[in-house]
Amino acid sequence: MRNRLSLIAVLCLLIAPVAILAQSVPLAITGTLVTPQEIVPNGTILIQNGKILAAGAQVQIPQGATVVHTDGVIAPGLIDLHNHLTWNVFPRWKPNQEFGNRYDWQQKPVYNLLMSEPHYELVSDGLECEMERYAEVKAITEGETSVVGGMYAACDQGLARNLDYDAELGSKWGEIIYNVFPLTMSESDVAQAIAALNAKPRGSLLIHIAEGSPHDASAAREFSEFEGRGLLKPGVSIIHGVALTPQNFASMAKAGVGFIWSPRSNIELYGDTANVAAAKVANVVMALAPDWSPTGSDGLLGELNYASVWNGSQNPPPFTDRDLVMMATSNAAALVGLQDSIGSLTPGHAADLIVIRDTGKAHNKDAYWSLTHATPEDVDMVMIGGIATYGNPQLMRQISDSPVETLRVCGSDKNISFASEKQKQESFAETELTLGHALLEMGRKLAPLSECGN
Repeated sequence: MRNRLSLIAVLCLLIAPVAILAQSVPLAITGTLVTPQEIVPNGTILIQNGKILAAGAQVQIPQGATVVHTDGVIAPGLIDLHNHLTWNVFPRWKPNQEFGNRYDWQQKPVYNLLMSEPHYELVSDGLECEMERYAEVKAITEGETSVVGGMYAACDQGLARNLDYDAELGSKWGEIIYNVFPLTMSESDVAQAIAALNAKPRGSLLIHIAEGSPHDASAAREFSEFEGRGLLKPGVSIIHGVALTPQNFASMAKAGVGFIWSPRSNIELYGDTANVAAAKVANVVMALAPDWSPTGSDGLLGELNYASVWNGSQNPPPFTDRDLVMMATSNAAALVGLQDSIGSLTPGHAADLIVIRDTGKAHNKDAYWSLTHATPEDVDMVMIGGIATYGNPQLMRQISDSPVETLRVCGSDKNISFASEKQKQESFAETELTLGHALLEMGRKLAPLSECGN
């Protein structure tokens, strides 16, 4: 994992480079819209040149537009603010114990044998870009259109939006800094982070803090240590925070600090997750993210599903399905200052969206329920910057004539287009073969794109 990743996030990155391949002819897609602030039955979203022109129940469709009717739920593309992409080539790691904090499991011989050393060897063999390509495809099959947590800017594939590095750099929008070990930041790094947070427009700092059992003293004191470095400021979002107290969340809310919740990985490693009920009472803005697939979810659809199950087990449940959907879309965009560009089906936003089967109808449930209970086979389409990147073959053919490859995901055939990639790549099947052979040399297997219900 890399300790620190950064970018100058600019508006143009949200419509480039994929926008150059987007529709010059208007495209209208009909279905149940989740904006995500509200549900719009029988809605229409109008798209042209990579942007949303209109969205709602009474959209005027211009003459000559391509019209595609779906029976699905149309929602903003999911935004993943917490991942470690290159590690997602590894199968699920199932520790036979719970740990006190992240430093405990990182020092275990079994972690070195199954995860750390193979990762090091793959990178040493020059396969980091293949690893990241595989991870981006994995994310897209889970409805993600924006991700954080890559290793190298040179590996930006041009598929999902890599928010922590993009070729389009500038100074109009705030710098985003992603830091895995913030307590080891040098004084110059701290100064740079504070400068980004104090800038106009304000930057963002996403940091891993208090990752461990609520009863672990070392995890618990990380919050005060971080606060002591003068970094409890607007624009900061804390990742994990399992050991945070209600008082900590109150301090975060007062300082304008957000929170990124990764419940599955928390529970599998530490036996518990953050006190998100206290975070909600304190009015902390929260996002949801999968962490990584070895102990978290394969992607955000899986994490939405897990969070929904966890939520239903609480008495009372702290969240509604709408709350959870917003954590994966508009809340996530707001935490990194991109709420005016992604995260909502709003005119002027980038045309990043997903279409999923409306499974809620059969259960007398609404579209929010359909999203929080969706599985990879329910994904009908993923559109990034107006480009139909992934989905069911029938729907993809209606929207795009770009060459596609066929993937078998949870028993369903899906098409994926690599037309937006920044340079010509080998086929995805070849990427899988290359990684599979390299992992086999180390006695490991390539993780599936989806665990299909596990």
